[in-house]
Amino acid sequence: MPSSPTSRRNLLGAALAVGGACAITGCSSSTPQQAPAPAAAKQPVPNKGAHLVMLGTQGGPIPGARAGTSTALVVDGAIYLIDAGSGLPVRFYESGLDFAAVRGMFITHLHSDHYIDAFSFLGLNWTNWDFGNQVVQVYGPGRADLTGPAGSSAPGLPEQPYALPVTPELPTPGIEEFFDLSIKANAYDINERLRSTRRVDGKPMDLTGLANDPMMRVHGIPVPAHANVRNHSPALAPIDVYQDDRVRVTATLVDHPPVFPAFGFRFDTPYGSVTFSGDTTPCDNLRTLAKGTDVLVNEVMDIDAATAKFRGKPIYDTMAHQFASAHTPAAEWTSRTGEKKPGVGTFARTCEARSLVLNHIYPGDDTVADGVFHAAAEDALKRRVVVSRDLVVLDVAELAR
Repeated sequence: MPSSPTSRRNLLGAALAVGGACAITGCSSSTPQQAPAPAAAKQPVPNKGAHLVMLGTQGGPIPGARAGTSTALVVDGAIYLIDAGSGLPVRFYESGLDFAAVRGMFITHLHSDHYIDAFSFLGLNWTNWDFGNQVVQVYGPGRADLTGPAGSSAPGLPEQPYALPVTPELPTPGIEEFFDLSIKANAYDINERLRSTRRVDGKPMDLTGLANDPMMRVHGIPVPAHANVRNHSPALAPIDVYQDDRVRVTATLVDHPPVFPAFGFRFDTPYGSVTFSGDTTPCDNLRTLAKGTDVLVNEVMDIDAATAKFRGKPIYDTMAHQFASAHTPAAEWTSRTGEKKPGVGTFARTCEARSLVLNHIYPGDDTVADGVFHAAAEDALKRRVVVSRDLVVLDVAELAR
C-alpha cells in the first residue's frame, strides 16, 4: 500500500530518534550532542517510495560498534546494495529486509571494508534465495592491472617495491575474480549442501550457475584505457552501469589514491536521485556525477582526530598520508604542507546537492560526536544533513524537499 506523507514523516521521525534530532531538521547547536548507540529499525521499510537503509556506517576496516560500510536503497520494494562491509549479513537481517527482493549489489572499490562480506552475504542467504526467479546483478571494479601503466614493475599497484606480491600470478584480482575464488574456497560447503539440503523437487539450487541460473552474475565495470593506478581518476563522463524498471545506475572514477579503480555511483529513481561517493577526496568526477542530486551519501573523516589515533605507532606516517590524501574532511582542512581541502558540506554545495547524508564515518567510535560532524557540514551546505547510524531508515523524497 502506498505510504502517505504522514507515514513518511513518522518514518523519518524514527530515524531522528536514532541518529540525533539535529541530523535532519537543519538546526544548529553550539554544543554538539552525542548520538545514542545504534538501534534496530522499529518498523518495516515501506514497499512504496525510495528509502535508504543505513546497514553499516563505519569507516575503515578496524572493527567497532558500527558495522562496516553497507547501504540498501529500497525502491518500491526492490533492494539495491551499495558496498558490503563487515557485518552486512547480520545488519540486513536486523533491518527486516527480504533477501528475495535484492536485485543488485554495487561495490565501490576493493578495500576490505567495502567488499569483505559480499560473497558471504549471498552464501549465507542461500535458503532465502527465490530460486528460479532471482539473479542478483553484482557490479564492481575489474582487475587493476588491465590498463597498465606501461613499464610498471607491478601493474595496478603503487611503485613501492616493499615486499614480494601475494599471488604474483594474480596480484590485483577484480570483482569477478573475487567471486570466482570465493566459490572455489567454499567448494566443500557448496558441494555438500547441493547433495543434501539445497534441493527443490530433486533439482540442486546451484548458486554457481553450473546446473541452472546462478544466484548472482558478476560484472567488472569497464574503465578508459588511459586510466590506471598512476592516473586513477581522469576526467570522465558518467558510465552507464545498470538499468531496470526502478532505477538507472551510472558511475564514475573517484579519487582514492592509490586505489584503482574506485567508483562513485548515482541511482536515479522516480522519487529522486541518490549519489554514493564511495571513498574519495573531493574530486571533479564525483561533482559531475552528483550534480543536482537529491541526496549525496558521502564519506566523512575528521582527519586530525583520525591521525591522532595512530600517534606513537609505527604506521603513523603512512596512515597520516592516507588520511590526508584519500578522504573527505568534515570541515575545511589544511595539511602540514599547506594543501587545502574543502569540507564535505562545501563539496556537497558545489554539487548542488539538495541534502547530505554522512556515511563511512571515521572516527566512528564516538570520540568525535555526531554533532561535530553535523555542525561542520550544515554550516557549509545550509541544507539538510544527516549523520548516519546503523539501521537508520531515510525517505529519499523527504530528504529532497
